[in-house]
Amino acid sequence: MKKELNSLDDLSRRAFVERTAKAAFGLSLMPFTDQVMAQNATTVGKPAKHIIYMFMSGGMTHMDTFDPKPGTENGGSTQGISTGVPGVELSEFLPNLAKNFKDIAVVRSMQQLTADHRGASYWMRTGYNRRATIIHPCLGAWGQRLLGKSHEVLPSSVVIGGGGLHPGGGFLGPTYAPLPLGDPNGGLPNSTYAADVDEELFETRYDMMNEFNKAFDSKFQNDEVKAYNEFYDNALNLMSSEDLDVFDLSKEPQEKREKYGDSRFAQGLLLAKRLVSNGIRFVEVVKGGWDMHNDLWTAIPQRAGELDQAISALIEDLKAEGLFEETLLVLTTEFGRTPRINANAGRDHHSACFSAMLAGGPIVGGQVYGASDEKGHAPAENVCPQVDFNATIAKATGMPLDEVIYSPSGRPFLIAGHRKDLATDEIVPRGAPIDQFFS
Repeated sequence: MKKELNSLDDLSRRAFVERTAKAAFGLSLMPFTDQVMAQNATTVGKPAKHIIYMFMSGGMTHMDTFDPKPGTENGGSTQGISTGVPGVELSEFLPNLAKNFKDIAVVRSMQQLTADHRGASYWMRTGYNRRATIIHPCLGAWGQRLLGKSHEVLPSSVVIGGGGLHPGGGFLGPTYAPLPLGDPNGGLPNSTYAADVDEELFETRYDMMNEFNKAFDSKFQNDEVKAYNEFYDNALNLMSSEDLDVFDLSKEPQEKREKYGDSRFAQGLLLAKRLVSNGIRFVEVVKGGWDMHNDLWTAIPQRAGELDQAISALIEDLKAEGLFEETLLVLTTEFGRTPRINANAGRDHHSACFSAMLAGGPIVGGQVYGASDEKGHAPAENVCPQVDFNATIAKATGMPLDEVIYSPSGRPFLIAGHRKDLATDEIVPRGAPIDQFFS
């Protein structure tokens, strides 16, 4: 009987218990069963300590990755592959993730407000529309502001391959800006003294610079100047730290490097694993090449294949080190691509519906939130705007959704967007977490 009871969902289990009680005792145990169900309800796990944020730059096609429509006109030649969950398939290009679907949760009803690369990328990373007068912080900066520094010397956040348009620390200032890295195989560039400048000469020059700056610092004693001074001090501490080895991928066994794959994205994920293993809270790894207007089915096997291999290796690696429950994996993109296949055998920009993925930390895998319509054009249920996705990340990592942070100009902001409650005149979150993923 216990096996039969556990195989039922909550509503069916409750009815089963009631019927059994009535048959055995001739009475209803409705109040009692409410208590039993409350005790058996799955609770939210511990907040994740780290985030590995994988950004698919260019607009990842949802219909050829996490939301295939095989056998339909819009589905193209992409076939589905079983995940083991009835009615849920991933694309044939993600066989490893499909095999281990129990580890991941997929959102199929993401929606964006713009199909412009720059604007949509900014919106996804910050939860706000880009404005000329202000730059909003990315999630790594929010984490440091809301939760504190994650390491005494190492930065709290790192962005690998992010390019020059990343919002970084935004209005929080340089102290909160992620450390940018280009090539994960290159280590931390400019982290040692130049060949013709030894440590003693460097210190002499640094003291001279501080002497020159003394008058300026005393005259302009504002938060911005202090923030830049703190930023430079942190950079110098990092340059002389023994912790610099965490940026050196050559320390990893060649066998493990090959398991992830040899692409920059794959090696970026391996580096991200090294960084979170050593206390860094937030690492973003960017994978470009998703702007597939032409010859999609020529490019998608390699693009998705690299993603599939690297993420699967990362999950396995984190589990082996006991870090999977402590690390939230996030995969998203700025928008999706059109269900309609264009004349060049590609898909164009599409903001009305796309997919994203979460795994690790307190996220319960093996499930899908939301659904696209039969054409893959728009959400058919449970629309998930970007702010809800950010709210889910915040909840999974213990970042308060209702803590108001003010910009230097005095404007209020929240990590998952904000609005004013007309009834109370209070600033409240615009986004709401996907609670389904926590149970």
